[in-house]
Amino acid sequence: LFLPLIGVVEDQLGERYVYGATRSASFRVIADHARSVAFLLADGVFPSNDGRGYVLRRILRRAVRHAWLLGRREPLLVHVVDAVVEQLRDVYPELHVRKRHILDTTRAEEERFLATVDEGMERFNEMAPLTSAHGSSGVRGTIAGEDAFRLYDTYGFPIDLTELMARERGFVVDLAGFEASLAEQRQRSQEERRGRRLYVNGDVFSDAAKWQRGPDHEATHEFVGYNSIEVESYPTAVRYLADGRVAVVLRQTPFYAESGGQISDRGEIVGKGWRVEVDEVKKIDGRVAAIGTVTGTVTFDAAIARIPAQCRHDTERNHTATHLLHSALRFVLGEHVHQAGSLVDPDRLRFDFTHHGPLSAEQLDGIERWVNAGIWSNVDVLTSEMRYVDALGIGATALFGEKYGDVVRVVQISGLSTELCGGCHVRNTAQIGLVRITSEGGVSAGVRRIVAVTGPRAFEFMRARERILESLGQRLKVNTKTAAADVLENRLDQLLSERKSLERQLADARKGELAQSSTGGLIGKAEPVGDHLLLSTLVEAGNLRDLHALGDSVRADIGSGVGILGAAIDDEKGILLVVVGDRLRERGVSAAALVRAIAVRTGARGGGKPHMAQAGLGLDQLGRAIEIAREIVHTALVNLP
Repeated sequence: LFLPLIGVVEDQLGERYVYGATRSASFRVIADHARSVAFLLADGVFPSNDGRGYVLRRILRRAVRHAWLLGRREPLLVHVVDAVVEQLRDVYPELHVRKRHILDTTRAEEERFLATVDEGMERFNEMAPLTSAHGSSGVRGTIAGEDAFRLYDTYGFPIDLTELMARERGFVVDLAGFEASLAEQRQRSQEERRGRRLYVNGDVFSDAAKWQRGPDHEATHEFVGYNSIEVESYPTAVRYLADGRVAVVLRQTPFYAESGGQISDRGEIVGKGWRVEVDEVKKIDGRVAAIGTVTGTVTFDAAIARIPAQCRHDTERNHTATHLLHSALRFVLGEHVHQAGSLVDPDRLRFDFTHHGPLSAEQLDGIERWVNAGIWSNVDVLTSEMRYVDALGIGATALFGEKYGDVVRVVQISGLSTELCGGCHVRNTAQIGLVRITSEGGVSAGVRRIVAVTGPRAFEFMRARERILESLGQRLKVNTKTAAADVLENRLDQLLSERKSLERQLADARKGELAQSSTGGLIGKAEPVGDHLLLSTLVEAGNLRDLHALGDSVRADIGSGVGILGAAIDDEKGILLVVVGDRLRERGVSAAALVRAIAVRTGARGGGKPHMAQAGLGLDQLGRAIEIAREIVHTALVNLP
């Protein structure tokens, strides 16, 4: 089983595997780790910096490091993983089904690590040199936690890889220091909750002594928000907070507490002589507490709890659309796609997913079409509770990292999606109306993010785009409401073509003017050599074309003479241009021959034609080259028969 994989390593390296040799261990590590990588990727694990994804990344990068030790500086593991797939595909068909994802992800991860491994190893060599100053390899030392963290954070070296390399050289790693640096980074990178504050925390809520309890505080608490957004209920517990805020637990509540990516509801609780404007909802000991600013004094009598209908409906649209989007991504991109995070609020949906590269315009179009086709199929959205194992048996998607109880809530959209979810959803896909993707981009290595809008906001998104087209049409004198769809595009192409043509004409005219205006002054600088003229000077030219245009003008005006023009092109290189007037050229004087003679003296390289030739050289040599060229041309003119 392993020798064929080791054989692939041999073929890639052009080196034979010799059992017992110092380098043989690296061959075996690569073969073994290739199997682990293939099966983890086939099982839906994606390289990341936490959880099972980090285990995969550590295994993969350790294999890449051993390939690097064998002298490989380009992806090698992907070829061994390919061999694993072909070797075991008959026994494990999922390897073949997900082959493209397995190979693409392996290659991308290899390339990502190889891009930094050279610099990382250079830095590691500074931390843990192979030998001491006295040439001994037995001197032990400690790699500081901060340095180990820098290898991890900057160069992608997993800590266990750093530990392994350190042990090989007789060093140890300050793991406590590494963990401290890692904890500091995590604290710095924690995102504040979007547009919201954490007014209280669970520990404060759990202090029962600070709660005022109603006569029915032991009554069974019930969440009714799946079916009702307004309910008559009564408080069973109240807790007054700072700044005129209060937390209220209701016997029956329609308020959804943030979970599964869906944000908490907002709304109000209105009692006799009091009102709470709810802007935060939290779960405390299995009960939902609505939190907000209070007016009056909360009593334990009957009250109305309500959520704005439009707000809840928009949230439901976005949540069901998120499920459809997840299925669409797996359909268009492949089964390797897994949810890596989500946000559902009334304004939009945000969905993070595992994928190794940016999505093309065609892929995004296919995803959007798939989702909208599902919406327009008018499919009922059904929810039910069942045992966790039974839910998995009917193909329900469970999210990596989530903890589920024995009984779970299943949201089914027949033929389109089946997921474990505790959120709020529409009753039928047609209620979503429309989905438009507004953006797609990367979040981190191997994780992409799509943002989309639904229903009324999708309509407004489209209208905003149409208004831009209408404005462009008015400015381009095209009626976008009556003209064919491609008229505006054709008109724009026509204008761009006309602009390019005018820009070329303007550039040519400016060159002519520049050459004309410059030539008069330059010819005045020419020195007489017998019956001929010799011009040698530095000129300004933006590019080689401008210098040639100036040279043509000088050649036309200098008559029986030679022009030597030096210029710095693009502030990077020097160009020496030699032009010969028509009358001198008729007498056998050649610009190409003069440049060859100049090149012998200056070390420049160049050539050209009898009327114009050039040589390239360093900027620091340009002034001296003009002097040498002047001497050579002056001698040639003096000796001209």
